[in-house]
Amino acid sequence: MFVSRSYIPALAFSLTALLAVHVHAAEKPKKETEKKEPDELPTVVITASRTATEQKKVPQSTNVVEQKRIEHYQATAPSEMLQEQPGIWVNQVAAQGSPIIRGQMGNKLVYLWDGIRINNGAIFSGPNPFFNQFPIDSVGRMEVVRGAGSVQYGSDAIGGVINVFSKRGEFSESLNVGGDIYSRYGSNNSEMTSAINTHASTKELAFSAGWSAQDVGNYHSSSGPLQPTGFHASGGYANLAWRPVEGHTFRLSWVGNERTDVKSYVQSRLNVNGIPRIYTPLERRGIVKMDYTAEDLGFLSKELKVYGYYQYYDQLRERRVQSATTFNNTITNSDQDVWGVGIQNAATFGENTRLVIGMDYRHENLSSSQVLNSRVLATGVTTISQPAGITPDGTYAVFDTFATLDFKPVDRLLVNMGARYENTHLRSRPEIMDVIPGAGYSLSDLMANKYWNAVTWNVGAVYQVTDSFDLVGNVATGYRTPTYSDLLSAGTPVFSSLTASLPSAMLNPEKSVTYELSARMHTERFKGSLTGYLTQLRDLIVSTTSGTVVIGGVTYNATRNSNSSKGYITGVELALDYQLDKHFSVFNNTTWTYGQNQSQAVPLRFIPPLYGSFGVRFQSEEKKWWVDVSELWAGPLIRHNTSDEIDAGFSTDPALGSPNTTTNLPINPNFQIPGFIVTNIRSGVKVWEQGNSSFSLTLNLNNVFDSKYREAYSQQERQAAGFNVVVGGRLTF
Repeated sequence: MFVSRSYIPALAFSLTALLAVHVHAAEKPKKETEKKEPDELPTVVITASRTATEQKKVPQSTNVVEQKRIEHYQATAPSEMLQEQPGIWVNQVAAQGSPIIRGQMGNKLVYLWDGIRINNGAIFSGPNPFFNQFPIDSVGRMEVVRGAGSVQYGSDAIGGVINVFSKRGEFSESLNVGGDIYSRYGSNNSEMTSAINTHASTKELAFSAGWSAQDVGNYHSSSGPLQPTGFHASGGYANLAWRPVEGHTFRLSWVGNERTDVKSYVQSRLNVNGIPRIYTPLERRGIVKMDYTAEDLGFLSKELKVYGYYQYYDQLRERRVQSATTFNNTITNSDQDVWGVGIQNAATFGENTRLVIGMDYRHENLSSSQVLNSRVLATGVTTISQPAGITPDGTYAVFDTFATLDFKPVDRLLVNMGARYENTHLRSRPEIMDVIPGAGYSLSDLMANKYWNAVTWNVGAVYQVTDSFDLVGNVATGYRTPTYSDLLSAGTPVFSSLTASLPSAMLNPEKSVTYELSARMHTERFKGSLTGYLTQLRDLIVSTTSGTVVIGGVTYNATRNSNSSKGYITGVELALDYQLDKHFSVFNNTTWTYGQNQSQAVPLRFIPPLYGSFGVRFQSEEKKWWVDVSELWAGPLIRHNTSDEIDAGFSTDPALGSPNTTTNLPINPNFQIPGFIVTNIRSGVKVWEQGNSSFSLTLNLNNVFDSKYREAYSQQERQAAGFNVVVGGRLTF
């Protein structure tokens, strides 16, 4: 078996850490001073069960990223906050970045903001920037469900769910006013980030708000600048809660973010004039949410939630192509408006049974338009026109109802069961200009009035073998309803000029079932889990060859989507965290994933290599200062789908587009991507503290040894970012 030297140290550390934990636990007696502090409460998750539950009591595999860790990591984008988490592969690609969970990404994951889904009927497969479209300093916490979450959140949750919680104020017995000011600088990309947060609360009112701004320049690898890769961003959040009487809370919240001048490295040097091929001058997303929560209403309602929301998203995107005689700039304006309502009720029966039922409805209006600016190079004369060929406008409406039940048939066994019914209606409104002349389809091919019905279910159990050791099992089904991108997208893809796609109006939902087994250990000093899973996939939507078409006088190989494949993904996730004493702790995460398209006998796309992280943490006795040293590593990507061989991420230089045999060879002759190991050091110190006021500094040294490497499935880089010094300061008052 081929083993890369780049991750031999990581595998060795994994074995060493396991041995060290065993020996240390056996030889060193536990001291009273090392017990869990009284204020350290059990970790609670909301996303996995849609209501607050102790993490160890949910059968799904979950990750929790607390605000303290988020502040320590000083991430440039929200996706980077998930680095070094077990079971999550994260690319650092400037403004982009799509996490991969259990071999699934893009439209096979659900993204939430305070429980409101960001996925909509326009989301496409493969990498997308949805997850990074949040204000960077508004994130108070993240929760991740690894594995199918369709019972809880419906379509798309085949691989997992990522829920981003905003910062919010809490009620207080007396007037409490405060806030913080934060600023940081990153040397690698000349990043300047600034933020201000404020909060005020009484027994009846709780208010919090914040604003942050980012100016991010070009990233630099160890070989030089990755130009262009920068962006600008600004956004904020506001949250007002009113509790007129105990147990009844009304809340109004808003989050909004705007990114401008978003540059893309991929295909950036295809134009002779040096103007990048793909450019996004504007992205704007916002959510307004109103909700009411009532607690302890009686026997049939422990917690009742009623909510409504409105979400908007606007994007301008430019595709600039230079030929021998002209320079064409196609500007696409996308507009998405979503409103939704929902109700959820949790009832408890005795101490061991809880029933959660609810229903949701959302309605999406999706539209887009194009303008072509064409300039003759010889004369400079520019003409403006409306080009043919764009995904038609339309609506996407979803109604669902769900129920989950937790109960204990015996004292040490907790059983979780759930089911959801979902109805989806997609209706398009095509116009004649949506059809590309000569591309082999007509206006009727873009007319869709589709209904889909889906039923999903899950059964899970947590068996408490001892007070600190659990055995966990879970079986869950998932599905993904086709979107406008699946059914009605036609023309040449943005990231490849080798093929063209045709409308595919007869698609059905993709389906999955995931089987999962875990062993979990949780003591005051040690937390560990070993999880194995198998996800079976069927009715996969894949592109199949459909002859050739002529677009703009150029002949392309044509493809059409169909539910023509089945496959599976299996994997193992190991997570260990051991507190050696009151100062030192060690951690180790290792994830292995394997995916196969059984119909075509080839690997599935977007399956990451063997990867993980390990390191040591130190915290002073008074918690005045801390240091983390971690190693982020990955083995070589050996297996890949043949479709990846036209992906720019597998070429020597993604700035020159897809791999070819002359000007832009594959990164390796066999398209393998080498493994890597990267050292990161993070530290912080509380410089001053008086009462509720304090001033803290954080110093991060990322990629300490300026390693050259590329992350698998990253189209946006020739090499990942090199050495980076990030200095941040936060004044709390």
